[in-house]
Amino acid sequence: MATSAAGADDGRNKTVTGYPVEPGQFAAGYPAAGAYPYVAPPPPPHTNTYRPMGPPPHYAPQPTGPIAPNRPTLLCRLLIAAVAVFAIMSLVFFIAWLALRPRLPEFRVESASVFPLNATGSELTATWDLTLLANNPNHKLRIYYDSIQASLFYGDDDRIATTSLPPFVLTKRNQTRVGFKLATVGEYVGNSVAKRISDERDHGSVRFGLGVFASVRFRSGVFQSRPRVLRVFCERIDFGFAQKNGTGTLTGESSPCVVDL
Repeated sequence: MATSAAGADDGRNKTVTGYPVEPGQFAAGYPAAGAYPYVAPPPPPHTNTYRPMGPPPHYAPQPTGPIAPNRPTLLCRLLIAAVAVFAIMSLVFFIAWLALRPRLPEFRVESASVFPLNATGSELTATWDLTLLANNPNHKLRIYYDSIQASLFYGDDDRIATTSLPPFVLTKRNQTRVGFKLATVGEYVGNSVAKRISDERDHGSVRFGLGVFASVRFRSGVFQSRPRVLRVFCERIDFGFAQKNGTGTLTGESSPCVVDL
């Protein structure tokens, strides 16, 4: 019985090569039932495994205080603020200028004399005594005159003498007289200019011109204009010579001077 049982077990565990396979048998090339068919593969590497590539990176410490503003941005803001302030101030002064309605001052040569007027060869010797009448027609503005210079001309471009005048102030709707002298001794003017002056003197009248240049400011209360250059041209100052002693005086009334600002 034992032998027959063993034979039966061997028949069930026998390896066969064909199909179909009877129960208790297994096909060639395959492990018997209950055996592990394959060797377990190794676990795949973790995708997030850290692989050091060198020394750890260095991180700068974060500032703990207030962050300073960007310099270009700050400069742009300052520039915009300066332009805005300048524009506002210009607008305020422009409105004040329109409200005050400034008018140019008026000038006229009130009196003039020359003595002695000698033109010999190419030289000129003379002393001019002049008085200017300056008028301020403005009702709300005072006029301040600074750095005043007066020059005497003969003809178109020949400057004969120059002098400086003291500063003065013209109040509202007021006028003042400014007296001064110009002198030249042995001044070289050229043969042609000296001859023309001598001939006109002998004929009884010589015409000179006066130019006055000054730095002026208009002021009313807190409003004050920036300094500007005032130009005054008195082109027709005629001196009459009744005698041949070289002394001449203003003939008639001179015309108003031309004022430019």
